Amino acid sequence: MGAALTFFLIATMLSSEVIAVGNPIAGIRTLASAQESQTSSTKKSENDSSVEFDRLRTEGFDAVYSLDYKTARERFLQMTRVAPDHPAGYVYLANNVWLEILYQNRRLNTSVYTGGSFYAQDKDAEDKFDAKRDREFNDFIRQALAATKARLAKNPKDVEAIYYNASALGIRAAYATSVKRSFARSIADANDSVQLQRQVIKLDPEWVDAYLSIGLYEYVIDSLPFGWRVLARFAGLKGSKAKGIEHLELAAQKGKYTADDAKVVLLGLYSKENQLDRALETISYLARKYPRNYIFGVERAAMLYRTGKVEEGSRAFAELLKEERVASQATDLLNFQWGEILLARQDYTGAIARYREVQRWTKSDPGLVSLAHLHVGEALDALGKREEAMVEYQVVLKRENIFDSHKLATQYVKKPFVAAKT
Repeated sequence: MGAALTFFLIATMLSSEVIAVGNPIAGIRTLASAQESQTSSTKKSENDSSVEFDRLRTEGFDAVYSLDYKTARERFLQMTRVAPDHPAGYVYLANNVWLEILYQNRRLNTSVYTGGSFYAQDKDAEDKFDAKRDREFNDFIRQALAATKARLAKNPKDVEAIYYNASALGIRAAYATSVKRSFARSIADANDSVQLQRQVIKLDPEWVDAYLSIGLYEYVIDSLPFGWRVLARFAGLKGSKAKGIEHLELAAQKGKYTADDAKVVLLGLYSKENQLDRALETISYLARKYPRNYIFGVERAAMLYRTGKVEEGSRAFAELLKEERVASQATDLLNFQWGEILLARQDYTGAIARYREVQRWTKSDPGLVSLAHLHVGEALDALGKREEAMVEYQVVLKRENIFDSHKLATQYVKKPFVAAKT
């Protein structure tokens, strides 16, 4: 995120070894050009530190996209040592904590957020979360906001500071939504973030990275149900799906640091808009660029199914499961996502087989196991195997509630699941 950075570090003083000791001409030249030499040294130091900062940023981003959160954390921490007063390192550290939590909780796949279950809440209650990681995340956000506040106190039109202020608020909103499922609390941060990004564009129209947040905001506002959209307009909030996608595509094409972030967002929007060929093209690009990111591989396999390339999709899932590194880390996720695709295609027997693998794997995420039991019950109901389905629903009700699993299981106990017509 952001633009190229310039850092003002203490200039390297000329050492005695640089001057020819005892040479009067060298001494005179040094005295006469002292200011010029110091300026030159300062610029060199600034350039060196800026290059180092950008190198760390690039390596950190690559590590994040390769699911190597430990390396990413090391690079971003080094950024804060190179420039402790700059907000970027702290923003990236918070972002890294957030994504690592989602990765560990199996919440990095787009399918988690496209259904209604994720957003279902019977009470105004947050999901359980790791208090230690939560404090760590919020500490990084506080440091980022403090750094931006200090810079803005000196210059209220510091575009870079405004941008990172917006980024910190945006990440905090995303964290609250995806980790805690605390939707109400994230609204204020999200709105403030977008308004700040608009300031960035107003002050510097070439700061294309800001269009990532603005584009997503435009799309979301125009995607609200009609009643909510009317209320939003009364509140002065307007959006446009077309303009939102246009802004995101601009960020994807010309963004300096958010190009791939924009592509990830576009992947979800293309899918939602049924532009499946564009979605497949986008995920294929990301999967090629980041071969160590098996989640991109999973998304690509699923998209192959959705575009009608069933055999290719099946091979893609099977090949991922053959990779030792992937199978040792995410056998549950791969089988669950494969099951989701097969269930949606009403291949109930195939879906059950995949979900059973989730239940069977000893390292499976407990939440995925619960959802696997729920979906096996749905598939069995669809196949007319009511008694077997009831067993699965009872298992779900005995396990910890995940999203709206208890609500749905209770509903299906009373009335069998019926598949929607395709």
